[in-house]
Formats: sequence, structure tokens, C-alpha cells
Amino acid sequence: MYPFPIAPQAIPPQPQPLRGDADPIAAVAGNATMLGIGYMLLRRPILAVVALCGTGFLTWSAAVQVENPLWRFLLPAWGLAMILHAWWLTRRTVPSVLVDPAGAVRRLRFFAGTAAALVLLSLGWFRIDAWWIVHDAEAAQAAGDCEDVVAALGTLDAVHRVAFGPVTTRGDEEREACGILLAALEEAPSEAAEGLGEYLEHPGALWDGAGPERAALLLEAAAEGGALDLTDVENAFAQLETTLDEHPGQAGAVRGVVEAFTAGLVDMPPCHGYAADQWLAEQDWDAPELAEPAAAAAADAPVRTLRCGQEWADGGDLETAAALYREFLTEYPEHELAAEAADGVLDTGSYCADPVAYPGAPAYSGRGPHPMRLQGTTSEDRGFPAEWLGEDAAGTELVVCVTAEVGDYQDSCRYQRSDGSTLWATFYAHRFDITAYELRTGEEVAAYSRQIGKACPDTMDNTYSTVYFSYSGDFMSLASEYTDAEFRGMFSGIVGA
Repeated sequence: MYPFPIAPQAIPPQPQPLRGDADPIAAVAGNATMLGIGYMLLRRPILAVVALCGTGFLTWSAAVQVENPLWRFLLPAWGLAMILHAWWLTRRTVPSVLVDPAGAVRRLRFFAGTAAALVLLSLGWFRIDAWWIVHDAEAAQAAGDCEDVVAALGTLDAVHRVAFGPVTTRGDEEREACGILLAALEEAPSEAAEGLGEYLEHPGALWDGAGPERAALLLEAAAEGGALDLTDVENAFAQLETTLDEHPGQAGAVRGVVEAFTAGLVDMPPCHGYAADQWLAEQDWDAPELAEPAAAAAADAPVRTLRCGQEWADGGDLETAAALYREFLTEYPEHELAAEAADGVLDTGSYCADPVAYPGAPAYSGRGPHPMRLQGTTSEDRGFPAEWLGEDAAGTELVVCVTAEVGDYQDSCRYQRSDGSTLWATFYAHRFDITAYELRTGEEVAAYSRQIGKACPDTMDNTYSTVYFSYSGDFMSLASEYTDAEFRGMFSGIVGA
């Protein structure tokens, strides 16, 4: 019938469903859960188990090694690989709805899609929850409430770490920093200050007020010992300067710490306060938060200087006490307590070593008598008229410095002992070098020497006293005795009696 034969045409193969009732969309959605549900719908149990184990391992790794970003990339990569694999396995499958008019596959799609949606929604929820918890913790720590921070961040669990690893890592840092802070605040001031220093260096530290708090603890620790620890004081103010540079909003807190420290100088042991005053006076701050309270405290510095001197005098260290009294008179000559300082210098007997002016003393002028204070000898039991002697600095015109030594040779005399032997005695005068200073100005007004004493008394007995004695066999050398009248006479000229 046909002029040439016609070859039979090949019928193209028709795609068929995979084993079971697997549907491409259901398989892909099932694998999107990362739980191997797509493989189970494809009736591939081995792949389902491998998928579930892989997801479990990567999830566990991401939860316990949050600081390692590798796991956070591998976990979604693993899920994407399962999705692509499910698509690959079902790429030649007839759309299920064409071969399943009863709708069974639609139910599988709904199940797989719902499961995938629940996984994604749960992941999103935990991600938002982790961010919210850490955000609230940051706000609490910034306000200095670390107890709330530790409590809040303690609610972060493994799911949060998987969902939002970087945020939970930051939360762990903040929780660790707050743990350091809380532990430090339970210690004594010195250890607490050290702990706050560690907190400030921690990457999770957010409380700007930690700097002033550490400075306050350092200042408290500085006053704990027998002497003010200026190293702690220096470190405290260095911390305050750093706080002003890095956190200007803490200026009020910085001023408060300095004001509390300077106000507390009044209640410190006087020599603690004196040491603090000396250190503060040496500083040159530009920041008013530091400079203004320090300047205000300087008004009470003279009182602490004087009281520190009195404290040393009460303890028996007259040399240190005198140096402080002299410093007071030099720096605060017009102060209302200058009379006490002047009395202190005179009472310690150190005036002659470094004469100092006391402007409150009466002037050395006009007719006498001019009241004096003797230094280097005593006026007791010498019969001085009361008007010759000043009772205190406010009533003293002259400070008279006296040094005594053996003077010139006077005479040699022979005495016979009770046993008939002979004693030769050589007598020397008492020499007194006298220098007088006007207390009001501290200037020298007179300098002279006198030699007194009478040689060769009628008898030598046990009542004879001397400042010089040398004895060898039948020979002795000694200074002559003098009378109270002779002694007083050395000063009559300067007293103006």
C-alpha cells in the first residue's frame, strides 16, 4: 500500500512515581526540617537515619562550641544539602496530584510543609528570644545591676545557642564579667578594687560606673593601714581621669568620689590627711571634677598640718613634730592657729636649729623688759623675774639660744685632803655663746659670748658641781661654779631690764 516501509515510532518513556507515594514537594519540604522526614516519605530509612544523626551531631557541636563559627555554617549547609538531595531524587517524578486524585499526597505535602514551618518558626522564635534576653541583660548591666544580668542570662539554653550563636556568645561574656564584678564587691576594699580592675578589662564589661566605684574602693583601701598609701591614691585618681576620658557621662560620679574623699580627710588620722593634702597640692588637673574639690579641701590643710605635728609630738618624735610646726608657720603665718604652731616649735626646743617667724608675736622694740624664751638651757630655779620670761609665743619677743662650753683658764689652787695629801685643782670659766632672735620676724638681733664663774672656792666638797671634770691622781681640772645672779646677768642687756 505504501511505496516504502514506515519505521515504527518510539513512544517516549513516561515519568513514574518513586517508591511509595513520594511527592517532590513533600520530600523537599520534609528534608527542610533537617530531621530526615523527606527521606522517610521516600522510604529511604538509611538516608533518614544518616540525616537525623548528621543534624544531631551538627546541632550538638553548634551548641557546645558556640565560639566556633564553623558549626554555624555547616548546620545550614547540611540542611541545604538535604533539600537539594531530595529535589535530585524526585526531579523525574510525575507531579503527585496527577496520579493521586484522592488527595493523599496533598495531605503529605501539608504535613511536611507544616513540619518545616514549625522548625523555621521555632528557630526564628528562639533567635528573637536570645536577642531579647541579651538585650535586656545589656541594659541591666549598663545600669550596674549585675544580679539581674546573671539571672537573665542563665535562661539561655542550647537551643538559643544553636539559633543565635553570636548573641549568646556575647551574653556569656557579659555573664562572666558580671560574675567577676559581683564576687569583687563582696571582698575587702583592696581586693574589691583589684577585682573591679579585672572587670574593667573584661570584654563583657558594660557598666560605666565601675571606674568611679573602683576609684572609691582604692581610696578607701589607701587609708586602711598605719600610713596613707599614696600608691592607691594615685591609682584611684588615674582611674578617675580614665573614666572622664572614656565615659564623659560619668563626670558627676567622678566628682562625687573626689568630694567624698576630700570630705573624709577631716575624719582621717591627722597625718593621713596631711599626706593627702601634700599629694593633692602637687597635682595639676584640668578637669574641674578633680581640681575643684581638691581646691576646696585645701582650706582645711593647715589644720591637718598642725594636728599631725601634735600627733608626732605626743608620740615622742619631737624632730618631725618641729618640722611640721615650722612648715605651718612658713606656709600659713597669718592663720588663726599659727600661735599653736609657734608654741610647738618653742616647746620642742628646736627653734634655734632653723629660726622661723611668727608674725603674731609682739615686736622687739621700745623699752623693756622684753619677754624671752631660753633654748639650750633652762630658766627654772634661776630666780628670773616673771616679766623677763614669755609664757607662750603670743607673749614672747625674743628667743634666746644658749650653748655652753668650758671657757678660759682662770686659776690653779692647792687643797689639802683629810688624809694630809695635796690636791691641785685647775679652774676654767663657763663660756656661754648667746644668740637672740626676734620671734616676730625670725631675724637675729644679738649675738655675744659671756664667761662666768669664780675660781678657787674656799673648800671643795661633794656639793660642788661642774660641767667639766678631769681627774688624775693629785690633779683635777674643772669649770668654776657660778651664781644664779651671774647667770641672769648675761641676759639683762637684751631683755632691757
